[in-house]
Amino acid sequence: MTLQRLLCAVYIAGALGVVPAASAAERSEFANLAKARYVHCAFYKNYETDAATGDPILVEGRADALMHFQGIDVKNEKARAIYTRMSGLRDVTVMQTDKAIHFIDNVAGMYVMTTVHSCINFDEARGICVTYGAVNSRLFDSAVLTDPDKVYDRIKADADPGFCDHSFIGIPEASHLFPNGTPKN
Repeated sequence: MTLQRLLCAVYIAGALGVVPAASAAERSEFANLAKARYVHCAFYKNYETDAATGDPILVEGRADALMHFQGIDVKNEKARAIYTRMSGLRDVTVMQTDKAIHFIDNVAGMYVMTTVHSCINFDEARGICVTYGAVNSRLFDSAVLTDPDKVYDRIKADADPGFCDHSFIGIPEASHLFPNGTPKN
């Protein structure tokens, strides 16, 4: 099994709760995620299975839904989102709890809730989480706006599992650097 396939199987197993995944809150990783310029997520309904081990394999490029969050402002509970399942940039609510970060979009009374709940790939050398476990669901329960953790606990087994990562923290974008590598002011 290639390293990429092994890592993908570990990510999926962590998202599904098969292997212990450190809570992002335990490693203070929600702080990094909340400061990120961008958060990218992919969600899957179906997985291929490794013939040798029977483990699920995430097949790159076959996500059922992609989500991109930007302009994350946890203090004011707002962010912007782009989905592959809807057109246009949307304003969403973002709520950080001790358990997770929830991105909530009110779509005419239906709520699209993306919950980033755990760190499934922690880089010890840099001290940051690289990949987060997440789920995505559609529901008609307005309690997502007052108690998203409670709603998440109720729906997590039926939600679409997936993964999120964030933009690189503390690394300036290439467009903000001079050719010699120093930051532009």
